[in-house]
Amino acid sequence: MNKSIMDILNNRYKAAYERSNPSESKDRELHRFLFLDIDGVLNTIRYSDYLIDHDEDEFDEYGALFDSEAVANLTYIIEKLPDVKIIISSTWRFKGWEWMNRLWVMRQLPGSIFSFTPVLEEVCFVDKVNRTNSSSVYPIGTRGLEINEWLRTHASLNSFSYKYIILDDEKDLLLEQQDNLILTDPYYGITKKDVLKALEMLL
Repeated sequence: MNKSIMDILNNRYKAAYERSNPSESKDRELHRFLFLDIDGVLNTIRYSDYLIDHDEDEFDEYGALFDSEAVANLTYIIEKLPDVKIIISSTWRFKGWEWMNRLWVMRQLPGSIFSFTPVLEEVCFVDKVNRTNSSSVYPIGTRGLEINEWLRTHASLNSFSYKYIILDDEKDLLLEQQDNLILTDPYYGITKKDVLKALEMLL
């Protein structure tokens, strides 16, 4: 049978199956998440140095100005994969939802903020032998635990397929998250090379 005809029949079968099984079709949908740090990703040392050298302001009412080249690179990812959901993992999220969304609009940043990672303030450890408890404030791996908790509550519990990347200039992550990390150089922020890697990982 002609290949093009076979493709048409397969596509029709797929469409008919999805119409008759809408919930199953939804479950098979691939979700894409981008966990975004800001300092060292959009806010770069290079751009700060440039502004200082040219006697220009480094800050506006929202704080440090973002590197236009880094923003352009983030924009490219969002334009190529518009279904990518941006989750802010940066400490900038402490400013709150309304503040961050105003920042996004005023600075004409790409896409929109989908969510924030939860804030981990303390980890409690239980010694089962001595029956004592201890706690650690902001332990190593905090960001990784926050991202893991977001994925657990928003993705894993809903049992759908997903891919994710983490744009960050630090490795404060869990071991199993390292393959999803795109580690940026805080001097340059997100580069074109990082963009290509991000697209490859999310496709």
